[in-house]
Amino acid sequence: MPEAPAFQPAVNGPSWRVADVLFVVQIGCALVFGVSQTWRMCSSVEGLSPSWFLCWALFLVINLRLSIQAHRVQPSRVTRQTVWAYAIWTTIIAANLTVLAWQGAGTWTRVDDVTIGLALAGIVTTLAIGRCHGLGWRDPIVRGWLAVFFKGVPQLTLAWNLALVGGGGLAAFGVFAGHVTICTRLGQLVYSIREAGWDRNRTGSLISEVANEGSWIVATIVWLLV
Repeated sequence: MPEAPAFQPAVNGPSWRVADVLFVVQIGCALVFGVSQTWRMCSSVEGLSPSWFLCWALFLVINLRLSIQAHRVQPSRVTRQTVWAYAIWTTIIAANLTVLAWQGAGTWTRVDDVTIGLALAGIVTTLAIGRCHGLGWRDPIVRGWLAVFFKGVPQLTLAWNLALVGGGGLAAFGVFAGHVTICTRLGQLVYSIREAGWDRNRTGSLISEVANEGSWIVATIVWLLV
């Protein structure tokens, strides 16, 4: 998988201010999601499944690693903010998974079986294709596609579960905050690319986040309809 050609336009003052705003919005929405979703789960966990949170946590760990690598290659204010954003989200989702288990809602269901089965099939396929191209699992593009199957697929099966049992366990603020945070992360990636150009770390992150937003849109539509 060849890299896209690099380009490095200058980043002016207003661009830095916009990047800072994106970071503040993302952190604010992360806290809104964490608090609202935890509060909702204390009264209802309808439609939620342990496999969704588990895969989400793995997705965030992968992207946290990608963002750390990108920061080490060419450190900047934007890349540092991206690392912090993924670190905070990883902590929040780990806490939500703990609350789900504490509420006694960690029962494994058929949906969880399907989620893990599809995710594993996608992971094995990704690793096999990567190996055919001489790329190991540590390659950022391969990790980006792995994140697709850790996050995109579980959110599609989440939509299926919501259609089956209802969506009372999802907080409205959390659903909205999810879209805002994904879009702000995409915005941070765009500014990071403008600042330092394309590389495999940023390309891998972009692949995973586009799949993240697309599948969350599907889950949101189902949640609105049930």
